[in-house]
Amino acid sequence: MNVPEPQSTNRETPTFLTLPGQGVVLTSLVALFAFTGPFGTYDTIGPLARLGYWSVALGANWLVCASVNMLALRYLAGASWPRRTLAVAGLSLLTAVPGTGVVFTAEAVFRPGYVAAGMLPTVYLSVTVLMFAITILILLLAAARGPAAQSSPEARRMGGAERFLDRLPEKIGRDLVCLRMADHYVEVFTTLGSALVLMRFADAVAELESAGGLRVHRSHWVSRAHVQGVLRRDGSTILRLTGDREIPVSRGYLADVKAAGLV
Repeated sequence: MNVPEPQSTNRETPTFLTLPGQGVVLTSLVALFAFTGPFGTYDTIGPLARLGYWSVALGANWLVCASVNMLALRYLAGASWPRRTLAVAGLSLLTAVPGTGVVFTAEAVFRPGYVAAGMLPTVYLSVTVLMFAITILILLLAAARGPAAQSSPEARRMGGAERFLDRLPEKIGRDLVCLRMADHYVEVFTTLGSALVLMRFADAVAELESAGGLRVHRSHWVSRAHVQGVLRRDGSTILRLTGDREIPVSRGYLADVKAAGLV
């Protein structure tokens, strides 16, 4: 019998900054760049022009480039830090193409003639590095912010489900079918396989409050989406799930199962 490798409970995925939080970071960066005047802007244009220049250059690039990177990071939420960093690097090379166009537009408006067409490779490389650095900054800030910063009850519930799913190995996916108590572990079954997670069963059920399932037995939790039918066997109620898996319903949870419309 092959026993799934237990998964650590320490693999947490950071939440992402809210739009107001991103606005604070962007405003801070614009103010910093306008004050310090990097890339020659301090010596070539005045304070108000620098503020306008960096508002355009950073603001537009944030929308065009950083947004794409952060969407990709959401998709890779369960991936390791090296993999996410590599993804950000690759996407920064790609999104720096329109980003370079943004910079040339800002140059044409605020200091025409300063940047020649021959400087295109240098500008492109600068934009790539800048987008990479900004996205990594957002990721680090989100990690430092942590799950506790989620304010609303709904956000906390959704965050709990995400935290649980992030504990699963990538090879079994995130499409939950059911959970089973296994001593100090929770055995998780998905449409692609199974794994053991070291945590209390009650804690797993609590984290999955928003995941579209319910506890049907002292030792079992099922996803409603994967309930295929109901059986009666020796006076007991059995739920038939995806993959022909059968889960018993205990009398103590039968009312909840009926209220959910599964029986």
